[in-house]
Amino acid sequence: MMHALGIAGSGRAARSFMSRLHKAGIQVSTCDLSPTADGQADDGTGFAAGLRTLIIVPRDINEAEGLLFEGQKLAKNTPGLKTIVIAATLSPRYVRALRGRISDGIALVDAPFSGTPRAAEEGRLSFFLGGPKEEIAQLMPIFDLLGRQVVRMGGFGAAMAAKVMNDFLAASSNAMTRLALDWAEAQGIDEARLLDMSGNLLEGLTMPGYDLMDGNSNEDSVSTLVRDVENALDSALTGAHLTPPRSMEKIFRGMKARALH
Repeated sequence: MMHALGIAGSGRAARSFMSRLHKAGIQVSTCDLSPTADGQADDGTGFAAGLRTLIIVPRDINEAEGLLFEGQKLAKNTPGLKTIVIAATLSPRYVRALRGRISDGIALVDAPFSGTPRAAEEGRLSFFLGGPKEEIAQLMPIFDLLGRQVVRMGGFGAAMAAKVMNDFLAASSNAMTRLALDWAEAQGIDEARLLDMSGNLLEGLTMPGYDLMDGNSNEDSVSTLVRDVENALDSALTGAHLTPPRSMEKIFRGMKARALH
């Protein structure tokens, strides 16, 4: 089983991960960058001592940089570190570039996930994993405690690309569904009746992270859609057909909050 395991970052899932592992009897050290009531955050003093497996749960690339290279410098100042797991959805291009910036002696695993805060608390997240088979096999007891569905997508970086594509599909479905409902409303069609008739067509379109379809829409939802398209464009290979996603990005940026009835 894992030993000398640490979780670092201010991503809201970090505390849920720590709690579930503690309840399972696994000792975990933590470094939480979230400001407390007095405005201070844990500076990570002593966190790296004896650390061998590090799970970072950053909110964004800037925080990932701070954890790995700039503030805590965990990728450089942790002599015994053997594995780094990146549990967040970041740019696939950025994540793949990490391999050239971190010592070859440290195994890298990307582990973006889907699910609500409650799903994280209950261990029902879905994890996309990328990295060496043998390394992921050793980490499976950890992921089995944190998630209900855990799938290796390929080598390091493959999971992040797969998660971005998954989010892009969900963003597209949500946005086009709402656009269709806007058009229906403009023609005097009762929204509730249309939704009833649509039935199973709409099941699965409201994936975690999107609240455009749950009656609690806000501008953050639109920002999430735009971000997902930007991530998809960022991961596109040379020669990829970019016209549809760029057109969708323009549509998303013009969307406003809408509550469904």
